[in-house]
Amino acid sequence: MSGDAAMADREAAIGWCIRLDAGDLSPAEHRALRDWLAGDANRQSHLDQALALWAGIEADAETPELIALRHEARDAMACAAARRPLAVLRRTPWQAIAAALALVAVALAALLWQQQGGAVYRTGIGERRVVALADGSRLSLDADSVVSTAFTDQRRDLTLVRGRARFKVAKNPLRPFAVHVGRDVVVATGTEFSVEALTGEIRVGLFEGHVAILHDAGRGPVATLARRGDRLVPAERALVPGSELRLAAGAAAASITPLAAGDGLDEGQLSFTAEPLAIAAERMNRFAGARRIVVAPAVADLRISGVFNAGDSDAFAQAVAATLPTRVETGRDTLTLVAR
Repeated sequence: MSGDAAMADREAAIGWCIRLDAGDLSPAEHRALRDWLAGDANRQSHLDQALALWAGIEADAETPELIALRHEARDAMACAAARRPLAVLRRTPWQAIAAALALVAVALAALLWQQQGGAVYRTGIGERRVVALADGSRLSLDADSVVSTAFTDQRRDLTLVRGRARFKVAKNPLRPFAVHVGRDVVVATGTEFSVEALTGEIRVGLFEGHVAILHDAGRGPVATLARRGDRLVPAERALVPGSELRLAAGAAAASITPLAAGDGLDEGQLSFTAEPLAIAAERMNRFAGARRIVVAPAVADLRISGVFNAGDSDAFAQAVAATLPTRVETGRDTLTLVAR
């Protein structure tokens, strides 16, 4: 069986799982299920995996957040069935249903996740690295970054220990892909996104697909909220491809901004738009050569805009001094920006 056909069967199994959980099947639905299972010997295994995952969620994660996510998955199935009654169970595209179940699995993974042994990938200052992960996903590490992995048959857990990384996720809705940053977790089943850990802030850039973003303040994981106009909505609805979520420590909601041009991990440049000087310096320091940039507290919140060559700390410091009320104090291995 081709990879696409196997993936379609896994997604169909998710739909059947949700339908079975919702109540008794009609005689016509029973026949449709038997026909579907008879079509390939591996389908029973796919369905068993989906049912086992769903049963684990029911048994071990009876929190309000997970109950709401289960209802969301069932609602997605009901809407699909209303549009295409029985045919939906035979040949529907299951993306929306798979995404809904993935959210449930993601929340369960966030509740039960503990750091396990696994591979650790790291880069030094000024170094970038691309890694092919065991599941077929691709990890692109920015400079001075560390990511650890803990993969099991049920889930794919990664932790961004430091820095920034971009993930191109191999699709598998039955095996969520979760990136942990402190108390926050970013999850996808098949998509491309980046996660960056900064002092007092995390950032999630979305290149394609969609992700769920959860936060655990000590009472269990809940959906992160983001501002969209004058409303607060779940971050996964506000974050669209080509945008970036910024979540400051202690903030009630995240903000959404466009992804800066030239802000990928391959261009050799860093682009800032009204960036706090302390954060811009922190990002530049991942590429610092002989001297690192230090920002005095008095000027840390000044905003800088521009495109800078990664690793050229001297040019960055001089540009800041020329455009903001700062001056540069040069040390043996530091460039300190202080108030002018």
